[in-house]
Amino acid sequence: MIPTINVKHDLNRLSAGLGLLTAERMKAAVRALNRTLTTVRAEGARDMGLAYRGLKISAIKRQMRFKRASQAHPAAVLTFSNRRFRLFGNWRTTQTRRGVRTGRLPFRLETGGGRRLDPEALRHAFLQRSRQGTANVWLRAGKERYPIEVIVAPSLAEAFVERAIGEALSRRARARFGAVFQQEAKFRLSKRR
Repeated sequence: MIPTINVKHDLNRLSAGLGLLTAERMKAAVRALNRTLTTVRAEGARDMGLAYRGLKISAIKRQMRFKRASQAHPAAVLTFSNRRFRLFGNWRTTQTRRGVRTGRLPFRLETGGGRRLDPEALRHAFLQRSRQGTANVWLRAGKERYPIEVIVAPSLAEAFVERAIGEALSRRARARFGAVFQQEAKFRLSKRR
C-alpha cells in the first residue's frame, strides 16, 4: 500500500458565516486544497530530509506525486513512492581500500532483498557498474565471489510509516486547510463587489 495524506473537512461548517455561493465555495475549496498540499509537500520533503541525511530535497520531491484538485475532481492527493534509493548517485559514495565511504547515511540501510544492514557492512562493500551501466553499492553474501546483493536506502513510503512523518503531516495539512480556505473564501467574497 502506498501511503497518502488525507485532508477531510466539513465545508458547510467552514463556510457557515461567510455567505458563499455553491460555485464560489467549490472554487475556494479547490484552490485551498492545492495550496495546502503544495505547502505540505515542501514540509514533508524537509521532514524526510532529516531521515535521509545527505540526500537532496529535490530527490525526495521527485519521489512524491502530487495530483492537483479541480472542480471536476475536487480531491488533491499527495502520494509517496515505494521505490528505494540507490546509494550511488544519491549520496556521495567513494570506493576505498576499506570498503565504501559515504558522507551521511540514511536512517537505515538494507539489501535489495529487504534484509536490514548495519552501517559497518559498508566496510565490506564495493562499487560496481551493472551490465546496463548503472553503478551501485554491492555486498557479497559470503566469502565466495557470488552471490552479491545491492545495498539501498528504504523508500519514502517506509519512512512515512516507520518514522511517523505521515501523522504529523496529516495534522499540519488539516490545520492549514482551515486557514487557507478562510483566506480563499474572503478573496472570493471580495471579487463579488
